[in-house]
Amino acid sequence: MKQDKAYYCKLYFNQILPQITEITTQSKYGYHGLSHTNQVALFGIDLAYSINQDILPVILAAGLHDCARTNDEWCTEHGPRAVLVGRDFLSKNYKNLSESTIRQILYAVENHTVGRVAPDGVSACLWDADRIRLSWEYGFRPEFFNTARGHDIAGLGIDGQRKYIEEQDAFLIRNRIKSYEQIQFEREQDKIQNTIGTVFSCRQK
Repeated sequence: MKQDKAYYCKLYFNQILPQITEITTQSKYGYHGLSHTNQVALFGIDLAYSINQDILPVILAAGLHDCARTNDEWCTEHGPRAVLVGRDFLSKNYKNLSESTIRQILYAVENHTVGRVAPDGVSACLWDADRIRLSWEYGFRPEFFNTARGHDIAGLGIDGQRKYIEEQDAFLIRNRIKSYEQIQFEREQDKIQNTIGTVFSCRQK
């Protein structure tokens, strides 16, 4: 399992993330920047393992879920907008995906803000992965979670959250996916971007 987890992490960071960077309106850093998308992908891999869900559609959904955001505010429209981008993205880059898998990815993306009862593992993993941060910041609401693992991570206290992230960092460093310096640099850039305000490629008028 550890070898497979490293494989999917590398697949996400080395292949999927560069592709998402080409089509997203997100900034690299900031509250809903690509750094957030990356964390959702990492949470998603963990959750997918916990329910024996195929990981590729989960990390594709994670990569796409905020790609049509135009601001950091509460917004229910960016999910549906991302479906249009996502359908084209998947047809160009992932031609071997089945139609049913594409439908699952796009449904998960479209409904990740408003969905409550996930119809399949892709939605369950994406929605839980995206909501863990909200639980850590604003308080745990178990009714918003569809997987036992997501429920457990979202319900961690401060010490548990810190331990989880430290273990995640250690895994990335140990498998040469990211360096310690890179991780620290990205966190500092997030802090700076959050202070001055996220810059999007296309802002709402």
